[in-house]
Amino acid sequence: MRNFFVNFFIFFLFTSTGFSSVFIESKASNYKSAQFKDKKIKKYITYFSKAEKGRVFFKQTYRRQGYFENTVHEIFAKYDIPRDLKYISMIESGFQFEIKSSAGAVGLWQFMPSTARIFGLRVDEWVDERRDFYKATQAAAEYLVSLKRKFGNWELVLAGYNSGDLTVKKAIEEHNSKDFWYLSQLTFPKQTKEYVPQILAVIRISKDLKAYGFNDLKVKSIIKTEFIDLPPQTRLDYIAKIAEIDFGLLKELNLALLRDITPPNEFYSARIPSGLKKKIYSKLKSNPDTRTIYKHKIKKGETLSSIAKTFSNSVKELMKLNNLSSSDIYQGDYLLVYKKTIRKNDYSNRAFFVYLVKEGDSLSKIAEKFNMRIKEIKNFNNLKSNRISVGQTLKIFKSNE
Repeated sequence: MRNFFVNFFIFFLFTSTGFSSVFIESKASNYKSAQFKDKKIKKYITYFSKAEKGRVFFKQTYRRQGYFENTVHEIFAKYDIPRDLKYISMIESGFQFEIKSSAGAVGLWQFMPSTARIFGLRVDEWVDERRDFYKATQAAAEYLVSLKRKFGNWELVLAGYNSGDLTVKKAIEEHNSKDFWYLSQLTFPKQTKEYVPQILAVIRISKDLKAYGFNDLKVKSIIKTEFIDLPPQTRLDYIAKIAEIDFGLLKELNLALLRDITPPNEFYSARIPSGLKKKIYSKLKSNPDTRTIYKHKIKKGETLSSIAKTFSNSVKELMKLNNLSSSDIYQGDYLLVYKKTIRKNDYSNRAFFVYLVKEGDSLSKIAEKFNMRIKEIKNFNNLKSNRISVGQTLKIFKSNE
């Protein structure tokens, strides 16, 4: 009787629009597979609820989901994905946004660079959106939906998420079955065989925390945020300073910025605590950051320390800006440094806004339209040439003349 109940166990998804039942677990195709399923899930329920290491992992990671669970629920609802599948990221990353695996997978949902780009995530030397919990969750939802279309049930979706869709497709074709538990006894990598029952086990535990000895286990609270378009080469520590907020918090909200600075030659939509946008824009207008990025060619005899001293940078700043894991540098290579610039013109009383370049625009036309000089536009947007493209954003200051 007990086995019968376990093997027909279903989970329910509650949404703001009402109640609907969603099958996450599938019925095993035969008695042997049902027993195998029961055994594997129970193994991990025991591990996460009774083994010291497993309990510590569950408690620590469960609390972390508070940072993003509302976002996940909102996105998953749009794609008709059971919200319990957020626990994929518990097993994948421990609900950590910036974690990186030895294989190169990054973020909450552990995307490899190639897969991330397929689902629209930006991964380059300045920005890695696998570390952005909102954009990464959006990509994960699209990936899960694509797997669901291919395989039909969520257990095979989990297997595909772990081992790749080609592995699952091959297993289905070779054994003419879509029963994960049957296929798991015949094929699949060892990691995948353990991965699926791990996720189902933590889902079951999360449904009745007290029954498994997790009393008063609450998720961490989150702060409300909003987005702000920051100019090119804007340092997060400078924004934190003028907004009078903790730099660590601002970094945590913008983990996709690999160098703690917005990319050159483009505006960047950064996340900030709600209610600060007007203050930041006002401060940027009256007191713009005078430090910009400069590419320095390393000369013979120079060290990271000597270069830092020359440009009034810290070694820590240079290591972060250049993604260095050690202070070793080599003659002839280029190093990004912060360089203080002197602004000849006073723009403190000018309103600034973001202008979207349209078809037929040129720097000369835009300069004439807004009564600015081409040089002014280039200086404030860090443009090296007069070339602009449709869709590009420019920071524009209205002329005082």
